[in-house]
Amino acid sequence: MSAAQEDRPTVFTYAGALLRVAYTTLAYWLVGLTPEENHWRKADAWALINAYRFAAWHWRKYLKYSEDSRARASLAWCYANLGMVESAAEHYRLAYARNKNPEIALYLAQVELDFGNQAAAQSLMEEISPRRRELSDESLSTLADVETRLSGSAPK
Repeated sequence: MSAAQEDRPTVFTYAGALLRVAYTTLAYWLVGLTPEENHWRKADAWALINAYRFAAWHWRKYLKYSEDSRARASLAWCYANLGMVESAAEHYRLAYARNKNPEIALYLAQVELDFGNQAAAQSLMEEISPRRRELSDESLSTLADVETRLSGSAPK
């Protein structure tokens, strides 16, 4: 099986995500979820099935109600997956300015590299280095990838 096929959500994942969206909509109208919780849950569900445009729409709606660095970083992640590197960098920068979380810094460094800004990526990697143990396993593989890309682009 190819890597692209492995990353694709299963039919059950699609069904589960769509049920989550429907359930959240009902809960919003019938029970009275807050708008923030409504959009957060829907964005998570859409992101689960790689529907990044829908997820980004809900993250933007969420940010109209509440400024949250995790939501802003999630919006940036959606933009990065959509190939909108400039928008992703802008939102990661805003998220990192509010929350100096090493995972946000790592994904910002990755996007800065994609954007061609090696100096900014290197600076962020220096900030992340002492806090490596705070990163998740998934983030550690991203860290290794960014370090490899930086070492390959460094002047010799």
